[in-house]
Amino acid sequence: MRNKQEWFNGKVAAVSPEIKTELQLSASIIARIDTILKEKNMSQRDLARKLGKSEAVVSRWTTGFPNLTLRSIAQLSVALGEPLIKV
Repeated sequence: MRNKQEWFNGKVAAVSPEIKTELQLSASIIARIDTILKEKNMSQRDLARKLGKSEAVVSRWTTGFPNLTLRSIAQLSVALGEPLIKV
């Protein structure tokens, strides 16, 4: 039987390039949010208040792999005072 790493590598290799790209973009946005929060000495709670959202919503947006919309990215950018993505 193969070990867990071989199994995982096989699963990753089977993922389509589009899904891999989506996950990479999502991870990059999450990392950017985290960086900005740290630079501005803000918590997720502070961000939630600025957005008028619950802490649970902000937690979902800043952990895991959320399916962020352009609207939510724009809202986050405005609340943080920094662009999350540049095109």
